[in-house]
Amino acid sequence: MGFFTRTAMDMLMKTTHPEINRRQCWNLHPHRKPCTECKDICPYGEQIFTRPNLVKDWDPCTECGLCVSACRSGCIIPSPEQVQRDTSAADTDNDTIWIGCEKSTRKNSMVRTCISALTWETLAYLALNKKIVLDLTPCGECENDLCAAQLRKELTRLVDFFGQPMFEARFTLAYEPDEALYHVKELSRREMFEQVSHGSKSGTKKLLQMLPGLHSEDDGGVDFRLLLHQRTKQLKAAMDTPLKYGYYLPNFTDKCFGCGKCEKACRAGALKLEDLPDGQTRIVITPWKCSECEVCVASCSNHGIDGMKLRQLTTLGPVSVHKCTKTLCKECGKPIAPGSVDGVCTVCRIKARTKKRQEEAAARAKQLREEREAKKAAEEAAKAAAEAGADAAETAVQTAAAPAETAAAGSVITALTPEKAAPAALDETPAAAPENTAEKDVPDTPKND
Repeated sequence: MGFFTRTAMDMLMKTTHPEINRRQCWNLHPHRKPCTECKDICPYGEQIFTRPNLVKDWDPCTECGLCVSACRSGCIIPSPEQVQRDTSAADTDNDTIWIGCEKSTRKNSMVRTCISALTWETLAYLALNKKIVLDLTPCGECENDLCAAQLRKELTRLVDFFGQPMFEARFTLAYEPDEALYHVKELSRREMFEQVSHGSKSGTKKLLQMLPGLHSEDDGGVDFRLLLHQRTKQLKAAMDTPLKYGYYLPNFTDKCFGCGKCEKACRAGALKLEDLPDGQTRIVITPWKCSECEVCVASCSNHGIDGMKLRQLTTLGPVSVHKCTKTLCKECGKPIAPGSVDGVCTVCRIKARTKKRQEEAAARAKQLREEREAKKAAEEAAKAAAEAGADAAETAVQTAAAPAETAAAGSVITALTPEKAAPAALDETPAAAPENTAEKDVPDTPKND
């Protein structure tokens, strides 16, 4: 890479640590056990990550790349500096790239914290340009089980991608200190200038891809896979019989009816549904965008995706993997399963069931309200009748009691009258006696004849 290219690249690289696209994280999808691979494999995981996909502080980050290679959904985006550092070895003058870790005592052209810090896509991209020697001499004494497991997974994936014969032709696994030793290829003056010119052009091309406005945000987390895709296209155009590469893609079955749940669940945009003129729908997958996270498998409720299947591809460009005929819901027009009895989707069925229950509840509430009103009216009528009967009875009692009271009053008056007359007679008797006495004492006057 030329001086200008390197200087311009350094100026454009504002970030020296990975970035996280949280919307693509596996933990945002339904699952039983949360994924903590990025936090577990990072040497400073407790200081950097508050929890998976949420960063507390990037300052302790050494940009080793372990979290990028370990992320199962590809939501951790490597920095431009890391992409350039990991892929620049493909532009060197040597025909072989020696890769080792910091614990190795051998001389290597690429030294990383761990070989597993390089993603399998990066190793595949380098292997399509140069032969690779992996220095595994320190791995036997390494105590980091997570890195060892990650390296085994990457090597297995590389075997699936290249196939066993091609993997053995492009990769050399050095387990002994004296195996596949490092050496420098001697170049003539002309070859040296050709390598410098080629490296400068390659670096400028990568620089232009990273310029603002030319680098899509959707492709931010797939830089290594994009480079791998571009390299496979170059080899396909240059070869009469193109090579085939193994890539895991969703295995769609006849149960798929094109509902589109998998397309919505795929945050990387690797899966698309396209309507054809003949009324069918085909599912197109872009392998270089697919991180093989299996989120689409988990999102399919009709079991239309039977896991991931290894397919042999000549490039990592879009490929059609399934075709189906849609059966649409007669209510909303969304795709439904072909064997649907009532011809409506689940949402419309739930809406109809809910509407029916609401109508039944409203009718039942109306009936209960009418019953309560009738009962209340009956109670009020009974109460009014009882009050009227009570008033009538009271009136009758009062009417019947009036003569009795009158008779009783007359009896009382009658009973009281002799008692009042007797004293009067006693009072009158002494007064009459003098009159009689006077009459007796007065002499009779003689009548004149």
